[in-house]
Amino acid sequence: MDSSATETRAADGAPGAAAVAGSRPIREDDLLRFVWIADPQMAPDGTRVAFTKVWIDAEADEYRTQVWIADTGAGGARALTSGVYDAQPRWSPDGRWLAFTRRTESGKPAQLFLLPVEGGEAMPLTSLEGGTSDPAWSPDGLRIAFLSSHHPTLDTPERKKPKNEPARIVTRPVFRENDIGFFDDQHRDHVWVVSREGGAPGPLTSGPIPDGSPAWSADGRWIFFAADRRAEPWFGLEETKLYAVSPDLESPTDGAALEVVVEGCGTIAAFAEGADGRIALAAPIGSEPARSYEQPRLLLAIGTRPRRELRAIASDYDFPFAEGINSDQHPPRAGGRVPFAFTAGGAVVVSAVAKHGSSHLVRVDLAAGTVTELTPPGLDIVSGTSTPDGRRWALVVGNPGTPGDLHVFDVETRTLRKLWGTNDGWLGEMAHGEVEEFWYPSFDGRKIQGWILKPPGFDPAKKYPMVLQIHGGPHTAYGAGFFHEFQVLAAAGYVVLYTNPRGSTSYGQEFADVIQYRFPGDDAKDLMAGVDALLARGYVDETRLGVTGGSGGGLLTNWLVTQTGRFGAAVTQRCVAEWASFYYSCDFTLYMPFWFRRPPFEDPEEYRLRSPVSFAANVTTPLMIIHSEEDWRTPIGQGEAMFRALKQLRKTVVMVRFPGENHELSRSGVPSRRVQNQEHIRRWFDRWLLGKPAPEYGV
Repeated sequence: MDSSATETRAADGAPGAAAVAGSRPIREDDLLRFVWIADPQMAPDGTRVAFTKVWIDAEADEYRTQVWIADTGAGGARALTSGVYDAQPRWSPDGRWLAFTRRTESGKPAQLFLLPVEGGEAMPLTSLEGGTSDPAWSPDGLRIAFLSSHHPTLDTPERKKPKNEPARIVTRPVFRENDIGFFDDQHRDHVWVVSREGGAPGPLTSGPIPDGSPAWSADGRWIFFAADRRAEPWFGLEETKLYAVSPDLESPTDGAALEVVVEGCGTIAAFAEGADGRIALAAPIGSEPARSYEQPRLLLAIGTRPRRELRAIASDYDFPFAEGINSDQHPPRAGGRVPFAFTAGGAVVVSAVAKHGSSHLVRVDLAAGTVTELTPPGLDIVSGTSTPDGRRWALVVGNPGTPGDLHVFDVETRTLRKLWGTNDGWLGEMAHGEVEEFWYPSFDGRKIQGWILKPPGFDPAKKYPMVLQIHGGPHTAYGAGFFHEFQVLAAAGYVVLYTNPRGSTSYGQEFADVIQYRFPGDDAKDLMAGVDALLARGYVDETRLGVTGGSGGGLLTNWLVTQTGRFGAAVTQRCVAEWASFYYSCDFTLYMPFWFRRPPFEDPEEYRLRSPVSFAANVTTPLMIIHSEEDWRTPIGQGEAMFRALKQLRKTVVMVRFPGENHELSRSGVPSRRVQNQEHIRRWFDRWLLGKPAPEYGV
């Protein structure tokens, strides 16, 4: 491909990506109409799919969840449970029962329930103060493992809780997490087990370190889970081990009775046991020196207990296994598992892979190490599970025109068939813009992938205002996902540009990791090269350019307005503005040299030179700062730093603060606040790029 030209094509495999003539443009408050499909669970015989339906109760201003079921032959779907806080359905091995979690009212912890699929009432199996999550059936269908933060000796009816919350004693540098809260070392998620017939559930693990979701071994003798149980993990490379615990323990263990099954890898994104006892994992192999991004690889653990040899499979396939792409319309509740399973009697692994802004299902022949891509580009495979033989899959699949519909997929025939689209009716009536994928050369000739969302009724002879959208992470990817925020801006008359600059995932290890110690830097140049490539097409007005982004995209938004005056308006969301204070206040530690070589007290100049607030005097762009007051990933002091600096300099700036929200505002915040967030973004751009009045901002 000629490095001096751009390459374009329609968004392949994306029904709904082309322009759609609807009754009206999509609006911010249409968010309240979305219905999401989450956590699809394929029945053992492949004839049905249980899943969690998620919707918004606008009057209560909260999300509701319910377990639904679909027939893989006839399609369609119906409610299986009657609650509004039901989730995480799991089939028994014989397909006769579903275990699921239920909250009886908002704010109460979820408990484990059992439902006969052919009819009958749901029966509670637990009543633990710490609640339950992630149920997993034993192979014989007689027991269910799950996670709970319940403390078996402290959480008793006799225990009196203090009227006011006592002071916290903090001894560890990681003591809180965004969207989770402050850690209570006496109440961390641990593995429990309960009989299908009822009775008292029993804890199997304990201690101050949380455990990952449980999965039974094929012979039923062990329960596997992944965890990083090091006392001080922040002083070393990322490392997760796969543990096994016996389901027959009489008392919980803090480590002595645990068996290490797999070690020597980084964070485990997914794992599965084959029929022959081999274990496949999606995880990086830990390596020195520390890197800001470690791409999950396909690993095979072979041998016998207690230690297994790790072998990398398909090492020349340079894309991340068990990773997906970005969207603001993935299910805000209930989630789901990334597709990952054995098939063909243990000779093949099927996994989701992120490649060039799309999520694919791939088939990996373990003996030959060959990778076959099973699904086309242009899709966002959000979650999915398979039949025990790994052939038939239940998948949530989205694209630029829809957040995610329920599909079934056959590995052998490579047939992807839609079962149910929850938003087909109303979303099909909205006027969508066309999405166009293109590649362009950056300043140094490196090829960058991007997408252009055009307004409904687009006319290439006109001149449109443009908004550049920048993803966060920085190690994630835009692409085939559906973005309500982008659609709203396009409907308001903006051309929306979104790209994957260097540092993005789905392009290999080197492309993602190349920004280490250079963030922000060349990635910002990639973004501006995309703006120039779009301007060269002639239908964007260079005097009406806007830019916005969140998290790492908020950092880059701040950076761009300090480096160029080309933008007429900017909105920075949940941003980073000053690296040294971020180092000291974010919810994770930077003790290892992932992003910086040394801490700020040893090298303050590097932090200063990479901090946008250091160059606030250069800003000429009107800036809106949106931040959540309980954001602990990029604490609100980051937004305040930029705001105060620009106010000191008499610059045009406004700050919008969301009480009670955290870093996940735009993806899973309170529904009404998500709507307000989008309204503020559009009104700021309307004020400066379209000349519409916005007196509420004092400008």
